[in-house]
This record gives sequence, C-alpha cells and structure tokens, in this order.
Amino acid sequence: MRPLLPALIAALVMAALIALDIARPLGAHPWWSQKTLLIGAPFGLILATLAGLKLRPIPLTVTFAIATALAFATAKYGQTQFAVSYAEDQLAGKLWYFGWIATGATAAATLTAMLTALGQALLRHSKP
Repeated sequence: MRPLLPALIAALVMAALIALDIARPLGAHPWWSQKTLLIGAPFGLILATLAGLKLRPIPLTVTFAIATALAFATAKYGQTQFAVSYAEDQLAGKLWYFGWIATGATAAATLTAMLTALGQALLRHSKP
C-alpha cells in the first residue's frame, strides 16, 4: 500500500467527523469544537505518515491509541476543572483547549496507523 493512501483516507474520515462536529457532544466547547480538530488533524496525519515510514504499524497504532486516550482525558480534566472554577482557572481552560487539539492530532494519527496496518495485512494475505 502506498504510504500516503492511508493518510488520505484518514483525512477524509477526519473531515467527515469535523463536518459532523463530533467533538461538541464529547465535551469540546461549542465555539471551538471544530477549530481544535482542524488544527490537530493535519499534525496527526503528518506525524503518523512519517512515523509509519520507520516504525511497524501495530505498535504505532497502539501507541497512538493510548496517546488519544490520554489527550482526551486531559481535555475532560481541563473541562471539569474549568467549569468548577466558574471559568477562572486559566490553566484548566488551556488544558481543555489544547487537550482537544491533541485529541484531534492523535485520533488522526491513530486512524492513519490503523489503516496502514490494515493495508499491509491485506497485501500480505492477498499474495499467493
């Protein structure tokens, strides 16, 4: 499988998720729910594509999946602390905002690495 094809497919999936505003019901602020994913997704696509050139796809997928869970947990922690402080805790607000950017980046990277692993597995099993 060509190295850029998984990134292209992941970009299309991320574009659909951004268009559906999937981050808003998951806890992103309504004003920047789409913007954070638009900022993060390209970084994740590039990161996964470059890392996929040197690293094996299964460990890369697991690593990015764990990073996605940690980024989402950071965003949720920031959200709850920001709400508890009645919007006065600036650090919590930054954790909320940048946690969503990191979630977008790592989700795109996870998707790219997963598609790369799937493509390599399909190529391996299709050879006679």
